[in-house]
Amino acid sequence: MTFSDPHLPGEGMVTFRVSGQGVDDLTYAVQPPGDSGGEHQVARPELPWFEVVQARGVGAMPMLTLTLDGPGAWAECEILTDGAPAVRGTVHGPAATAVFMARAAAS
Repeated sequence: MTFSDPHLPGEGMVTFRVSGQGVDDLTYAVQPPGDSGGEHQVARPELPWFEVVQARGVGAMPMLTLTLDGPGAWAECEILTDGAPAVRGTVHGPAATAVFMARAAAS
């Protein structure tokens, strides 16, 4: 993936990135542990996909869940906090589901 994140450390920004093929849906959120309702769902995202959001609340944890569909489906996922890579992973499979969580972002 070749994206650039213009945010500086300490700004409390989170960038979600996904590339690949066969991503059926993805859900992302940045919220404090125990909170709910701040999730955003994207059905059949156009890839490569990315979203930049601001972390809100003390201890806000970035989370990305995705589901693959179809033969040859795969995805590379990355979460950046304050412009620095926090978690990266790859998932393969016609019906795979993956969850990625990163360290808390500054808020």
